[in-house]
Amino acid sequence: MCDEAVLPKTVSEPVVAGHRQEDLMGQATGRIAAMLFGVLILVPFATIARADGPPFDLPVDCLYGQCDVVHYVDHDPGPEIRDFACGTTTYEGHRGTDFSIPDEATMIGGVEVNAVAAGTVIATRDGVEDIDAGRLVGDALKGIECGNGILINHDDGWQSQYCHLRRGSLAVKKGDTVERGQTIGLIGMSGQATFPHLHFNLRKDNQLVDPFSGTPMGAVTPQDCNASNAVLWSETAKEQMSYRAITLYASGFSPAKPNATDIKRGYGKSSELPASSPGLFFWAYLIGASNGDIIRLSMDGPNGIGGHRDFTINVENDNGPRAKWFYVNINRPGDRWPAGAYRGEVTFTRPGQPPREIGITELAIR
Repeated sequence: MCDEAVLPKTVSEPVVAGHRQEDLMGQATGRIAAMLFGVLILVPFATIARADGPPFDLPVDCLYGQCDVVHYVDHDPGPEIRDFACGTTTYEGHRGTDFSIPDEATMIGGVEVNAVAAGTVIATRDGVEDIDAGRLVGDALKGIECGNGILINHDDGWQSQYCHLRRGSLAVKKGDTVERGQTIGLIGMSGQATFPHLHFNLRKDNQLVDPFSGTPMGAVTPQDCNASNAVLWSETAKEQMSYRAITLYASGFSPAKPNATDIKRGYGKSSELPASSPGLFFWAYLIGASNGDIIRLSMDGPNGIGGHRDFTINVENDNGPRAKWFYVNINRPGDRWPAGAYRGEVTFTRPGQPPREIGITELAIR
């Protein structure tokens, strides 16, 4: 393997992947904002039993490696962040659970959103464009941060909310009754979203509840953290999810320097490139990076071509999402790349824990 000197152009660039949520009546629902259909009612934690309400099925039809939970509810009451497992797979004030899909190409193909339980649709919105909100300026999304969405009433005071649905995909209207598992729309990127995903909210008697901890937002203390919790999910749902301290949203090879927009659109995922390609870049987009984490990107190819680079996350606990992308590249040795198999690997190390491989991508050059 060649040393790191053969990787002269490496970079880590932040990706703004977060969003604030709002209800379908147009009110912002930040940490201190009004809740749906009225003023926030403070319900003592003791009144919400962990077993209250039905166990809920998943709101997405795409797990088993096709979808990832990339943000959980933020339980830290201050400016720092803490998910239900005391990890950083969230961001400041995040009020729900984000289920991501790989890219816009997958979104266009159609990924179903399903009702988590039987109920009655009490509000909907459609017609909001699917667009990366990071490209918009000013108050373009004021009042429609949820994008295209659906709100459903369930038994015993439970409500579920589904945001960022694909424009034109809503399959229900206000007043409809729905069954558990019924398709109600498709995952999109409408409203305050910068990548295709479903933002899912769960409420009990108008108070936000984390479906993993079974508690209100902010109720999980560092002493309560348990990565195996999935309190309000059905057994089938539990089987399809496991907690990840960090998520490899995507990785791939490309013949030129990628950018975040390309990655989110599904570009730069070549499985085969010609030997005449002008360059060779291996990139990775990760969500959930925390201070002190080390991300290693490695490339290996024929004739000893390869190398690696370590990226150390060196940021304070901030008010934004923890999404970053990284890349490494190799200079072409002569006029053509050696034909054969190339391999890219992403390794993740959190302070105090051993390194672990979290992704491998293979490429053929002919």
